[in-house]
Amino acid sequence: MWKKHPAVAAYLRARRRCSSRHYSIVATNRLGRYQIVREIGRSNDIVYEAIDTSINRRVAVKELVLPPNLDGQQRRQRIERFYREARAAGTLTHPNIVTIYEAGEDHGRHFIAMEYLEGQSLRDVLEVRGQLTPDEVVDIAKQVCAALDYAHSHKVIHRDIKPDNIHILPGGHVKLTDFGIARLMEEPSLTAEGQVFGTPSYMSPEQVSGKPLDHRTDIFSLGIVIYEVLTGRKPFTGDSVVTITYNIMNQEVVVPPSVPPFLERVIHKCLAKDPNLRYNSAAELAADLEEKSYQPQQFQGDAYGATVGIPPGTWQGGNQPPAPTPGTTAYGTPPAGISIPQMPRKPLISAEAKYFLKVLFAVLFACAGVTAFVWAFLAAYQGFQRQSQQQEIQYHLDAGKRYADSQSYLAAIQEFSEVLKRTTDPRIRAAASRNIAICYVNLGVNAQKRGDLYRAITHYRQAIVYDKGYADAYVLLGTALLRTGREHEALAAFLEAIKVEPGSEAALAARQNAAVIYYNRGEAAYMSGEADRAIQYWRKAVEIAPGTNIAESAQARIDQLLGNG
Repeated sequence: MWKKHPAVAAYLRARRRCSSRHYSIVATNRLGRYQIVREIGRSNDIVYEAIDTSINRRVAVKELVLPPNLDGQQRRQRIERFYREARAAGTLTHPNIVTIYEAGEDHGRHFIAMEYLEGQSLRDVLEVRGQLTPDEVVDIAKQVCAALDYAHSHKVIHRDIKPDNIHILPGGHVKLTDFGIARLMEEPSLTAEGQVFGTPSYMSPEQVSGKPLDHRTDIFSLGIVIYEVLTGRKPFTGDSVVTITYNIMNQEVVVPPSVPPFLERVIHKCLAKDPNLRYNSAAELAADLEEKSYQPQQFQGDAYGATVGIPPGTWQGGNQPPAPTPGTTAYGTPPAGISIPQMPRKPLISAEAKYFLKVLFAVLFACAGVTAFVWAFLAAYQGFQRQSQQQEIQYHLDAGKRYADSQSYLAAIQEFSEVLKRTTDPRIRAAASRNIAICYVNLGVNAQKRGDLYRAITHYRQAIVYDKGYADAYVLLGTALLRTGREHEALAAFLEAIKVEPGSEAALAARQNAAVIYYNRGEAAYMSGEADRAIQYWRKAVEIAPGTNIAESAQARIDQLLGNG
C-alpha cells in the first residue's frame, strides 16, 4: 500500500531533515497559552507547530493573516470567515475530521488551535507517486465519504475538497482538514451574491457560477479528487482560470480505459453537471465504493426510442406540428449503429512478416549485394509496419465499439479519435468520424432527456463538426434550439438537414418542422396586420413540405385570405 511506499518514506525523511532550513521561526513565539515551535505552512494564513503549555500537548495553530490593504468591512468579513471555520469544524467530532481545540485572540492576533497531524497530505503523496492503485483510492475515498457524510448531517458543507485538504496519517488513516471556507447551512452567507470561493480546478459547476450550494458540491469535488488520484491528472484543465471553469461547466469528463469500469461509473455520477444526477449523499457514494458493483442509471427506453418532438405549447398561435409518422421519431430515423470497417484477418505470422524473414535470411546467407539487401530489408520492414499500423487501428475501432455498446460514449469518442490520428485511408476516416458523431448524438439525446437542453445543443453541434452530412444531428439540434426559443437557428438547422440528405426520413421530419415554423410566422404576421407577409410565409410552408398536414393548413389559410375558397 502507498503508506509503506519507500519513495514516500524517503521524501518525508528528507523533508524532516530540511525542516530547520525551510520553516522560519516567528519573532513572537507565543499565541495565548500556545508556545510556538516553528512555522510549518503558509498560504492565506500561517500554520505553526506549537505546544499547549497548560497540558504539554503538541498542537497545530493557525494564525489569521490580514492584508494591510483591507478596508473595515473586508477586514471584519475576513475575521468572521476565519472564526466560521472554527465553528464549522468545532461542531464536528469524527475520527476522519481534524479536531478543533480552541479559537481565540491574543493582542489582535486571531488564531485557531487544532489537532497536530503526523504524516502527509494526499497532495504530497501524489507529488512522489504520481497516482495510486484503485484499492488505495477506494480506501481513501471511503474515509473521506465518512467525514463528509458526518459533516453534511451536521449541516456543514466543506466547499474546498482537494488533495491538499486530505491528510494521510501513518498507517493509512485519513483526516479531512481546512474548513476555511466551509459553510454552515443554517447560517446566513457572508458571500455577496455571485461571489465565488474555492479552488478553481475542484469547483462544482454551481460553485463556479456562484449559485446556491448544498452538500452535493462536495460530492462533485470528491469525484475530481478520485479521478486525479487514479490517473495522475485533473479532469478539467486549462491555461487560465477562465478556461478551467469553462471546461467544468461545459466539458464532459473522459475517463482513461485504465480505470476500472466500476470506478469509471462512480466518477461519471459524481461529476454530473446537474446536482440532481449525482449521488444523493456521501454515504450512497461510499456504499458503491464498498460494493464495487455500481449500476449505471438506466434511461427509459432505447437511447433513440423516445420521441423528441416539439412539445405542446411551443408554438404561438396556429396549428400544432403534425404528429410523427408511425414508427418514426419526430426528428426522423435514429442514427445508424456504430460502423466498424473490418481489416482483413491476418494469420499469426502474416505474409508480410514471412516475406520479411525469408528475404532477410536469404540475403544474409547468400551475401547478395549490399544495395539489394537494403532495398529488400526496407521493403519487408515497411510491409511489417503497415501490418502493425492496421492492427493498431483495428484495436481502437474495436475498443470504441465496445465502449459505445456499453453507452460509455466519451471513452468511445476517445478511441475513434485515435483512429483518425493513425490513418489517412478516407474510408476508415469517414467511418470513425461518423461513429464519433453518433456518440455525440447519443450524449445529446441523453442530455435532452434529462432536460439539459444547452448541453444537448453542445453535443449535437460537436456531432456536426465530425460529420457535416449527418442529417439526424441537424434535426435534433433544431428541436433542442426550438425548445430554448432560438427559432431562427432552429430553422437554419432544419434547412441544412434537408440540404445534406434530401431524401432521408430525417429530411422529411426537418421539412415538417420547418413548415411549422413558416406557418406560425405567417400567423404572427397576419395578427400584426401584415397579410402579404403572412401569405409569403404560408407559401414557404407549402413549398417545403408538400402533401403534409401542415402544408394543407397553410394552403387553406392562403385560400381563405385570397378568397379562393
